[in-house]
Amino acid sequence: MSADLPYRDPARPVEERLEDLLSRMTLPEKVGQMLQLDARGDLDDVVSTKLAGSILHTAPADMPRAIELAAATRLGIPLLTADDCIHGHSFWPGATIFPTQLGMACTWDPDLVEQAARVTAVEVSATGIHWTFSPVLCITRDLRWGRVGETFGEDPHLIGELGAAMVRGYQGDGLTDPTAVLACAKHFAGYSETQGGRDASEADLSRRKLASWFLPPFERAVREGCRTFMLGYQSIDGVPVTANGWLLDDVLKEQWGFSGTLVTDWDNVGRMVWEQKVCADDVEAATVAVRAGNDLVMTTPAFFEAAQEAVARNLLEEKQIDEAVRRILRVKLELGLFENPRPPDRERQAAVIGSAEHAALNLEVARRSLVLLTNDGTLPYAAGPAGASGVT
Repeated sequence: MSADLPYRDPARPVEERLEDLLSRMTLPEKVGQMLQLDARGDLDDVVSTKLAGSILHTAPADMPRAIELAAATRLGIPLLTADDCIHGHSFWPGATIFPTQLGMACTWDPDLVEQAARVTAVEVSATGIHWTFSPVLCITRDLRWGRVGETFGEDPHLIGELGAAMVRGYQGDGLTDPTAVLACAKHFAGYSETQGGRDASEADLSRRKLASWFLPPFERAVREGCRTFMLGYQSIDGVPVTANGWLLDDVLKEQWGFSGTLVTDWDNVGRMVWEQKVCADDVEAATVAVRAGNDLVMTTPAFFEAAQEAVARNLLEEKQIDEAVRRILRVKLELGLFENPRPPDRERQAAVIGSAEHAALNLEVARRSLVLLTNDGTLPYAAGPAGASGVT
């Protein structure tokens, strides 16, 4: 790849590089950038054939090859690698695993939560991951919902402040820092309020209820500079969040000024066909998803052909694809991936993953997360009112 191409020149402004690269891309290359695919499949198909812009769940042994395959494509656009590192790098043996977000919420300490996120970013970035799908900003209101432990609890203000702390910890002093990883506010929005506590079901939510309870933590994340948002699985008033232009465009982008990257959750676009049945086929689902403002489409391989077909049928304009690709390329340029794709660093892994310093912080977070609900002789408190207890 020639170093004299404008998009390859780190001395040029990001927007100039972005527009130069976009002008050179074919439609398949653009649509490929919108794909985030499971790297546990056929890497040659994922990276070389479908030209995926992002991968997730990449085995450590496969990471170097994935980087090489991306570099060998016509334009050499680097991959954006992601994983669910929500309270530590749980996919990596020996990594520092902190208490869950619900446990961290019991500390009531944003500074401590920020430190935990910073440690996670340092460890995760050493393994070649650029992006963690965290923090979870869902509100706990129904204990039947199976993901309560992933949340910061029931208070929108506390969720917002602790979520902002995690964003600061993950993204550090700026994305050019090699220890920074992209934060991802999820699951936008109202995902935890599904009927009967069933995962990914219908959420019976008015716009007023959304604005009062479920949206404030996400707005706080935007103000903190969170660079990516992930969408919930559920529908609201029969409209999947993936297709909800009011949430994605009117609220998130226009009212709050979010200019980052949106990613669907697992096969959200395909789900509109096979589960929610609001789209007749993959072409219609791709059309709806792009029009609503989605950027990266997670684990829906059919989107590659479907989006191109939608353009061929004049259901989508190529400039609508361009807008999504701009947001994806921008974050890659801001991370400096064209200059350094940030491959796994074994020397840094040995130095930081599960280090004594990180273990000490983990112990402090664990201790601070403990809550005594009833003192039945556990602590030597003086006698007080019967049944006195502390709750969180």
